[in-house]
Amino acid sequence: MFRFMEYLERFWALVSFYLPSHLSIENNQDKNILIVPGFRAGRFFYARLKSNLDNLGFKVGILSTLRNPSSLEEAIQYLAKQILTAPNEVTLIAHNTGGLLVLILPDEARRKVKRLITLGTPFHGSDRFTNTRFSYWGFESDWVKTNYKNAIFFPLFQPLSAIEDFSFPPQESTEFGQGRDLWFDIPGNYNLVRRNENIRTLREFLGTPKDNINITPSPKANPDFAVPKKIEVDFSKYEPAVYKKNKESLAKKKSSSNKELSKPTPKKAKPNQKVKQTPKPKAKPKKKSKR
Repeated sequence: MFRFMEYLERFWALVSFYLPSHLSIENNQDKNILIVPGFRAGRFFYARLKSNLDNLGFKVGILSTLRNPSSLEEAIQYLAKQILTAPNEVTLIAHNTGGLLVLILPDEARRKVKRLITLGTPFHGSDRFTNTRFSYWGFESDWVKTNYKNAIFFPLFQPLSAIEDFSFPPQESTEFGQGRDLWFDIPGNYNLVRRNENIRTLREFLGTPKDNINITPSPKANPDFAVPKKIEVDFSKYEPAVYKKNKESLAKKKSSSNKELSKPTPKKAKPNQKVKQTPKPKAKPKKKSKR
């Protein structure tokens, strides 16, 4: 059922992508949340998410993406011009490949963003883009290996995904996502921004505009004399090749555990039932030696 709804939402996203309203650009000078559409998803596709966040008191804007950009740089510049019209410390909610586009924003536009929330972004790439004109987003592509680490340059980075997606395995998302991981109930990448259950989860996660999301320094540090501490992150386990090996090893462990569970257990004798014991062979009498 969920897969069927996912296909319907994907079709609706594609239809809204070719509506004339998708290319209209709004002024974002009074917005505090900007939604970055995903791959071939129109602005109208995110109207339900926008209305839910508006009801919380946020001022939400939906960005526009080019339909047929001549290059990736042109698509990024088109996106950056819209972000530059927003005030400082804006929150970006990037859906699907919109999270990959945001990773290579120019510095001027990136400094506007205080909080980056990604919804179902394939940070390890996807086989869907292999052997297409978007092959730079293919699984384990050189582009992905080079740029997916740029997410840590945002002051607050929160990768969110459905429990069935594999953008971030559950055991790794907590560390890479700065301890703020979230798993949605309804699977499907396009269902993340349309299904009421998932929207309600996102609303609870965002809170309200009155909630303070400032990143305060450690209380033990003196702001006048404190030196920024360098945080070293071991990125080796986040490499796509290592991720693929870990995924295969987890699948083997699951299959071996399932085999052990499927083995028949030996039957125990009933308490009233007497167990037949095999008679022990009698020892032969020793022959007396003649003197």
